Amino acid sequence: MSRILVIDDEAALGENIQRMLRSPGVNVSVCVDPVKGLAECLANPPDLVLLDVRMPGMSGEEVFARLHEVHPGLPIVFLTAFGSVESAVLAMRDGAFDYLQKPFKREDLLLVVKRALSHARLEHQVEELKGRLEALGEADAAQSRSTAMLDQVEKCRRAAATDATVMILGESGTGKEVTARFIHDQSRRKDGPFVPVECSAMPGSLIESELFGYERGAFTGAERTKKGLIESADGGTLFLDEIGDLGVELQTRLFRFVEERVLRRLGGLTPVRVECRILCATNQDLLAKIKAGTFREELYYRLSVVTVKLPPLRDRREDIPHLARFFLERFSRRYGKSLSGSPRFYDALMGQRWPGNVRQLKNVVERLTALHPGGVLEPEDLEEDFPQVEAVSSLSTLPWKDAREQHLACFEKSYAQAVLARCSGNVSAAAREAGVDRKTFYSLLRRERDQHHGESIPHDGIELGE
Repeated sequence: MSRILVIDDEAALGENIQRMLRSPGVNVSVCVDPVKGLAECLANPPDLVLLDVRMPGMSGEEVFARLHEVHPGLPIVFLTAFGSVESAVLAMRDGAFDYLQKPFKREDLLLVVKRALSHARLEHQVEELKGRLEALGEADAAQSRSTAMLDQVEKCRRAAATDATVMILGESGTGKEVTARFIHDQSRRKDGPFVPVECSAMPGSLIESELFGYERGAFTGAERTKKGLIESADGGTLFLDEIGDLGVELQTRLFRFVEERVLRRLGGLTPVRVECRILCATNQDLLAKIKAGTFREELYYRLSVVTVKLPPLRDRREDIPHLARFFLERFSRRYGKSLSGSPRFYDALMGQRWPGNVRQLKNVVERLTALHPGGVLEPEDLEEDFPQVEAVSSLSTLPWKDAREQHLACFEKSYAQAVLARCSGNVSAAAREAGVDRKTFYSLLRRERDQHHGESIPHDGIELGE
């Protein structure tokens, strides 16, 4: 169903356009107030806007400028009187799709609407294809050389043929969202929407309304009815990333939806049925959270009908050179460079622990490609990312036991502080990233601080950055 919004202060013209465009596959709504029309488009952009140039309260040019800034891909066709054609032509230079001069014939309207909607569909397909290509490049799961990874990919393929809920487990950066998209693309719902929800990114006060939607007047500021993210996944796949960060009360409401596939918007009484596949992911130990009373056991078992465990990059080292070459080729094309890696370069990559997994490897290779003038990458080029790389060769003169102790000491010295910095000083988040409990992470910090002029560490009861 294509949605078209007409913003024109002449109500009769809007009604006439509705009649001319009446079709089973098209929904046309009319707004005579440009301010309200702009607000509606910003909140819930249609597939096409037919916009009058001259209106009281706010001109079409002002509405266009604001809309184009927020939704640059939204096609906008100006409706112009004789004296405002020049304004419409100027707007086309700034990104407007086309214009129609009043009065216009039905066949002219149908032609421009058909072209605009086709353009919008093509743009959407291009963006979707770009996203899929990026996803393939980030995880490259299907081309993995690792038996452990290929086993999980095969499990994903088998699960994709069903509508079973899938729990994707893995450290940060292992490609959990990419895996979810892979399952969606292999399923019968591949032509439906894929709706990712970052559960840890939204405040607890907002996530319920974002997930379930709300009715007009449900709370202060709810001036209109809004569909939630769950509803927007109807016919497709809902992906709940970092499901472990949901509050217990919201887990209860989510469990009801998972069981019944029916929800009620905030402030609403009418049940809404949503047919969607549910995938979720976390880097947390949900069984431990169940024991602690912070995750509902029944929700866990309902969401983990199929469990996929993505191995960290350090446990599939055979993939490191393959992924690095893949990223190096991709970023060389993007930045117009001619770069390759020496055997010693790939050996150096394989010698790292990669706490940030595939995402970290991708970022390292992109940085190298962007800054390197061209030629062959050597281990020395990794010094900025891994200061200990160059020092490894000097350790080769020591006995294995001594070399190992010195190398581990160097690693422990920098690892905890690097993770803490990446998590903006939040110790709890850093501990989760490191895959250890808070107590263990504090001990790592103490060891790191002890080696830096005896600096003190905050008391265990104080959270950095929280």
